[in-house]
This record gives sequence, structure tokens and C-alpha cells, in this order.
Amino acid sequence: MTKGLTVFAIAMLVAANAAAQTGGGTVREVIVRGNQYIASESIMTAMSLTTGRPYDASKILADKRAIENLGLFKDVKVLSQPITETDWRIIVEVAENAYIKEIRISGNTVVATKDLLALVRQPVNAVFSFLNIAPTSDAVSALYEKRGYYAQAELEPLEDSPGTLNVRIIERAVNEIKVTGLQRTRPSVVRRLMKTEPGQAFSEQKWAIDRRRLESTGWFEALEASSEPTADIGKFNLLLDVKEMRTAQIGFGASLDPRSRLAGSLRFNDSNWNGLGQTLGLLLQQDTAGKGLSTSFEFANPYMDSRDTQMAFSAYSRVSSYFTGSGIGNNDSPNDQDFDERRTGASLGFSRPVSRDWTVSLGSSFERISTIDRRTNINNNANIDFIQQDGDLLGFRMGLARDRRDVPLDPAEGDYFRFLLEPYLTHITKIGGNVGANTDILGKHKFLRSTFEYKSFWSKRPKDPKKLADPRNVIAFRARYSRIDGAVPFFEQIFVGGADSLRGYSDQRFWGKQAFVTTLEYRKPVQKSFNLIGFVDYGGAWGGYGSLNNFKQSPSLKTQLGYGVGVSFRTPLGAIRVDLGFNEKGGNRTHFSIGGSF
Repeated sequence: MTKGLTVFAIAMLVAANAAAQTGGGTVREVIVRGNQYIASESIMTAMSLTTGRPYDASKILADKRAIENLGLFKDVKVLSQPITETDWRIIVEVAENAYIKEIRISGNTVVATKDLLALVRQPVNAVFSFLNIAPTSDAVSALYEKRGYYAQAELEPLEDSPGTLNVRIIERAVNEIKVTGLQRTRPSVVRRLMKTEPGQAFSEQKWAIDRRRLESTGWFEALEASSEPTADIGKFNLLLDVKEMRTAQIGFGASLDPRSRLAGSLRFNDSNWNGLGQTLGLLLQQDTAGKGLSTSFEFANPYMDSRDTQMAFSAYSRVSSYFTGSGIGNNDSPNDQDFDERRTGASLGFSRPVSRDWTVSLGSSFERISTIDRRTNINNNANIDFIQQDGDLLGFRMGLARDRRDVPLDPAEGDYFRFLLEPYLTHITKIGGNVGANTDILGKHKFLRSTFEYKSFWSKRPKDPKKLADPRNVIAFRARYSRIDGAVPFFEQIFVGGADSLRGYSDQRFWGKQAFVTTLEYRKPVQKSFNLIGFVDYGGAWGGYGSLNNFKQSPSLKTQLGYGVGVSFRTPLGAIRVDLGFNEKGGNRTHFSIGGSF
């Protein structure tokens, strides 16, 4: 009997093994083990071998993969067990992923944690799902790319903190910036000009703007950028190869001003003195009208300390000619009067950033003013078309500016705001000519000049960040309002007219204790260093000294319109601009300026 049972058992095992290999029979029972938070029914929904269905051994592996594809388990086993010759039991053993109660963000420096948490697809108080990794990482990468950066996300439950899911942000970051080709410029000066810094998340947009900022200095003939990988994940080295150009210029020249006065000049200028980014300038100029020699010395240091404190100093003794300017065309200024002064003095100013966009500035200046004229008997004679207010002028300057332009020397986008207070002390000792009767200005007085200025720049940003350094069509706007309170000398008023304010009119055509001017320009690059420009100027000055000769003035607000076209181009001496302006009275004037527009 025992022998017969043994033979029967062996026969059953052989039959079961044959059935397991070839299939056949019916699934009578499915048992799920190891699950704590995921319902057994949810697991069985993914299976094909469920109760009442035909048993097929070839589907065991497929069911295992289907359960794994739910993304909720770190280990899955699917086993089959015969109950009878035709009935089968399926056993599913699972090990659930961690149950997430908290989500942490780490590694982010560019995007705020709250913004990243909103992108995480994994809910709290739920089992961690592998299916949430890809959409979370894609969403993080898309947000970083939208802000001009690159990053990816890794999601991993923390073993040392059960219930915590760590979302690790791997930002593409700069390991080191290597600058080659420098012969004169100090590497530290180049790095100060760049907002991209080692250890920070890399922005293609910021890097392109850095390159534009370097190009705008006029120190380099060529800039070539590249990168190299490093052993650290997400980090790379930035490589910048430069070719420097000569920044020191010595010039001899002769010029003819609008009054046909011939002047000779000797000029030295270096915008990168000693390779430190400092500006040094010396000018000697002598005209043939007997006004004397004009001299000036200028020095500026933009990097006095580690906080980017800037210093600017100038000392001069020069002839200031009024109502002349640098332009050709219809001229409604007095034609035969010598409105010339010698101004001898110095100025010193400092500025320092107090935040990313805001800068404060302080400065002072002193001038001694003396009228130049070869005629006699002008003092206190109001019948002669002449202006004389000789004396001393001591001024102070306090400013606050917010600069959000991409490249201050050549902006394509952003804005700029400045508020400037300038209190002055005057000591006028001699008056004459048209202002001879205004004896109230004699002696010691004070006045306060306040200025508000706003500039804004718009352009279509290219979709490819690498093209941010390319020239763009730019719309530029400027609005400026100035006001003076107190007893002010004639030539310290606010003047409007000429290349820097109201084109189409003579320089200093309008004056007063208040002035308001707006400018709208469209700048279209033809080449990298050449632009065509269309402009409209609108504004005026009022409330100051009365009319002089045929320079009619207004005691109240009266605006003027100027418009026209111009060109600007870069030279080794700096930006040069030529504008042809028209005014609403049918006149026109061509304006020349060095340094470009606002």
C-alpha cells in the first residue's frame, strides 16, 4: 500500500511539472503577501493570472513585469503552486517602496524651494512611485530652462530618514573660468566684469551678456568662448580666449567750430590704464581766437575695493563756450557775441553698490569762474549783449540709482532710474552785460538742483541664448525732469537743446529753473559696430532768466518737438554719433557727439 502511494505521489509531481511547463488547468486562488499600503485588488488588476482564468505558466513572468510597472515596489516575485492536477494557486510576494510623509528639496540655488515643490508629482502620505520620477525631472528641467539655466532632478527616499523623499536638484554649474590670451589686462579685472562666477549655476543668457559687457569695454579685438567637462557631475570649466587691442590713444588734431574758430588739440586717453580697467585722460586745446589754453586731467578707478567702489577725479582749467555746441545747420543763437568763460576747478566722486541693482553716490566739486572778453566797459552795462557772473561755485552731489540694464554701456534690455540732489554754494563777485541789473545774485547764495531720470530699453530676446551677444533692434526711451530752487547764476540753469536733449535746435536754446525732456529712439544695427537710428525728442525748459537776443524764453511750461535720423559707430576713440535733427519750426541741425547716446 505504501509503495502504491509513493508511485501515485511521484506520478502527481510529474503531472504537475508537465502541466507547469505546458500550461493547462485553472487558477483557483491568488495570494498577495508583503503589501501594507497597496490594496491586493490593485495589484491583481495588473495581472492576467487571476482567479477563474486559465492557468498559463508563460504569463507568470509577464505578470511580474506588469506589477513592477506599477512603480510602487522595490521587489516583486510571482510563484505558482499546484493544488490538484488541474487547479493552481498563484502567490505574489512584494516589497513596497517607502511610504512618503515628507518631501525635501536639496541642491537648488536658482529656483525657490516652494516653486520646485509645486512640480513634484509624488504625493505625500502615499507609497513612493517610480512613475513620478520622469515627469518631475522633466518639469524641473523645463522650469530651469525657462529661466535660462540647466538642471535635472533625482528622486530618492532617504534611508536614514524613513518617510522622507529627497528631491536632489543637480544644477549645471561652473567649476572654473579660465581666461587665456591676456597680455595687459589683469585677469581679476576681467572676472569683475563677469556676473558668471565659479560655483554658481550656469546661465547661457548671463554668459552671453557677460561677453557683450566685455566687448563694450573696447579692450578686446576678439572673444572666443568654449567649455570643457570635469569629473564632477553637473560641473564644467568655462574657457575664454581673448585678443586684446590697444586702448591707449595719443591724438593731435585741429577742428573748426560753428563760429569758424580754429582750434588745435593734443589728447591722450587710455580706457584700460595699466591693465586695471582704469581710465586716464589728458587734453590740451588751444583755439586761435585768443581765449587761451584749455587743459583737463581725468582719472577713474571702477574697482577701488572688493565692494566695487568706483572713484572719478578730474582737474581742469578750460574755456567754456556757450550757445555754440558741435553742430551744423540753421542757427538761431546770437551770431556775434562772445559768451565764453574760463572755469578752473576739480571734482571728486565715489559710488558703491548697496545691492544687486541699487547704487549710491557722493561727490563734490569746486570751480572758479571768470568771464573772457576783450571788450571794455561791460561791467554793469545791461545794454551790451553779454553775460558776466564771475565768482566761486562749490557743489555737492548725492545720488541713488537703480540699474537693471543688461549691459550699461550698450543696453538692449532693462531699465535705469536715478535720483540726484546737488546743493550748491555760490559767491559771485562781479556781474555785467545782460544780467548786470540782477544784483541780487551778488554775494553768497545757495541753490539746490534735483534731477529725476528714467531710461528703458526693449528688444526681442532671441530664443537661442547663445545669440544674446548678437546686435539687436532696440527701442530706447528716456525721460528726465530737473528743478532748481534758490538763487542760481545764469549758466547754472538747466539748459535744453542740442545733441543730448532736444535735437534740431541749437545747443542751450532753452533754459530755466525747470526742464522736462523725453526721447524715443529706434536703433537698428547694420553691422556689429554700426547703427542706424530714428529719434523723437520732446520737452522744454522754463521759469529762469529772461530772453536773450533772439533766444526767446518762457516763464511757464512750453514744450518743443525735435525729430530726425542718425548713425552711431564705434572707433578706437570711443562711440561717435551723428544726428540730423529737424524742429517744428522748419529748421534743422546736424549734431556731432562722442560717447553715443543714453
